[in-house]
Amino acid sequence: MNRIVAMASLALALAACSGAPTAPRALDLGITAAGTPLPAINVGSVRAISPFDGADMYYRLAWRNSAELAAFTGSVWAAPPAELLRKQLLRASREGVGKCTLDVEIQEFTQVFASKEASEARLELRAWLAGRSGRFASRGWSVVEPNAGADAAAGAAAFARATDRAVGELGGWIAAQSDCR
Repeated sequence: MNRIVAMASLALALAACSGAPTAPRALDLGITAAGTPLPAINVGSVRAISPFDGADMYYRLAWRNSAELAAFTGSVWAAPPAELLRKQLLRASREGVGKCTLDVEIQEFTQVFASKEASEARLELRAWLAGRSGRFASRGWSVVEPNAGADAAAGAAAFARATDRAVGELGGWIAAQSDCR
């Protein structure tokens, strides 16, 4: 009987050490709608430039080389950032119908570390408004959310706050466009 227990223990230990890869933790922006609703708007395309068009969560170590991008190994976005942002825009618009269509391009979506313990979530985007006769307005934004923590999970929470701020700023810009009222 002791031999069977010993063999079972050995088998479990070998299975635990087999090096089988574990799935990375998938993070998103949460399930709450943006704090500020958008005016009546049609949410059009939301896309991201490379490399932010995939599910990798990128960071920069600004104290070493702010031009170098790296991806977290144990965490990924649950969907590409453009899909996550589109979902938040649809929630904020209450899927309403408006006179204008909003198109957005994500140009930066990184957690920037000033030190090993301190980082910020950086979201840069460009937005376009189109009416019946085509695009008539565009604007760029840079939203920096401080206190993004020291890991990917804290960074995801900071991106949720940054996205909420960006949606609020987009809403103010849309409301100021007479062609959209």
